[in-house]
Parts: sequence; C-alpha cells; structure tokens
Amino acid sequence: MARKRKIINKKVFIIGDVHGEYHGFASVLISSKLMNPELKWTGKKNILVQIGDIIDRGFYPMQVDKLLDILQEEAKKAGGKVVRLIGNHELEILKKNYTITSLPYFQVEDFRNKLIRQIKEGSVQAAYTVRGFVITHAGICNKLYEVFKEELPAITPAKLVKHINALFKKAVLSGDYSHPIFNISFIRGGPAIYGGIFWEDLRFLISNYDQVPFKQILGHTRTMKNVQTEDGRITAVDIGLQRVLEGTYSYPVVNKERKLTFKKVA
Repeated sequence: MARKRKIINKKVFIIGDVHGEYHGFASVLISSKLMNPELKWTGKKNILVQIGDIIDRGFYPMQVDKLLDILQEEAKKAGGKVVRLIGNHELEILKKNYTITSLPYFQVEDFRNKLIRQIKEGSVQAAYTVRGFVITHAGICNKLYEVFKEELPAITPAKLVKHINALFKKAVLSGDYSHPIFNISFIRGGPAIYGGIFWEDLRFLISNYDQVPFKQILGHTRTMKNVQTEDGRITAVDIGLQRVLEGTYSYPVVNKERKLTFKKVA
C-alpha cells in the first residue's frame, strides 16, 4: 500500500521593500501573527520572505536588520523560515557604490562585511522559490530569461533559483558583477537595454514577461497599490510601509494550494 504523502500546512508571507520603516515593518509582522509585541517569532512553521531593500530612506535600517537576524534564528528553531533577499540598495553597497545609500560611512562598511558573511553562510540570497513562485527583488524579463535558457538545459523554478544564487554568490566573492542579472537598464539610469533581477523596472517587466513560464513575486518599483497581472504571473508588492499608518497596507500570502491572496494589516 502506497504511503499517503503528508501535506505541510505552511503559509508563505511576502513583505516588500522596507527601507528603514521599522515600525511599519513590525506592525505587519505582528498583524500577520509572525511576531508578537515582544518581538518574538510566533509564526510556527510558516515562511516569511522579505524581498530586499531594508536600508535607506527610513530612519531605522539597522533596527530592521537586527530584527530580521533574530527572527531568522527563532523561526529556524520553530521549524519555520525567514528568507532574506538582496535588493538593489544592498547590491550597490556590495559593489562599493556608496553614492546610493543614506547610511553613514562608519555603518556602511560594517553592514557590507556583515552582508558578505551572511551570503557565504546562505542566510541572505538573491532568489527564492516556493510553490511554483519565483521571488526576486525586481523580477525576470524575457531577455534575461533567454540568457538563462542558454545557461541551463531544462529550466524549473528550483533549478533557476539555485543557478541565480550560485551566480550571485560567485559575483560577491570575486567582485565580478558582469552577468546580466546585475544589469541596470536605461529606464533606471543605467547602460543596459534591460534590467537584471535587482534593477528591472516594473513598467518594462509588465510589457516583457510573457515568455517566462512561471509566476513571479517582486518589489523594487514603488506603486500606489499592489499590482497583479490578469494571468497572475506578475505580483508586485512594493507599496511602501508608510501605508501601514494610513491603514491601506496589504501583503501577499501563498497557501498550500498555491493560491495567492492579499491580507490587509489590521
């Protein structure tokens, strides 16, 4: 008699760019029951994915960083998981392009060194996949997907994410950021025709994603509300954590049936 496969009833919570908005971030975590008011992980075996760009603009980036460190350890002990992705603001610090950051110099070097340690350990990464969704900071457009098809014989979300994370780690350790995943497109003031997974612009992505055969969740481009294409293959979640105070912030949750819904912060 065949063994019945156990279905793990985990939910996946995705939170977009934080940009130093510590209080808004904490409010979302408490509202989602991933954390209690004492700042302890209460998410049990659930998964939190933070999509990158925890620094700059807001006043409390280091507090956000420290909180994520603590929750990542506590979630692991509870059988859950906190996934930390890199955004373009962290990437530029890794590249020693400090003109983009509002962190003071005495903090930025320590933050960079800490990021490199975490990337080596695997506690911070460039991409993540869960339940058929591929999650990156800024998304994968058709032209970048064509590059991946040349590099990988048969692409699945798991193989692609493993490949992206290997490319990213190699670049951080070598200092060579020439792969197209690091492209900055002309729309964002860069030299490339299309952007990579850290710098792609949502306007270009939405007009240029149809050949990518899986669903994507991303942040990076600030919008007035969460954006989802009609086919559900693009979900963009960077609406700004200041909207928590306005009572209009919502975040996506993916359940075991792979259904994505938006939950409003109570």
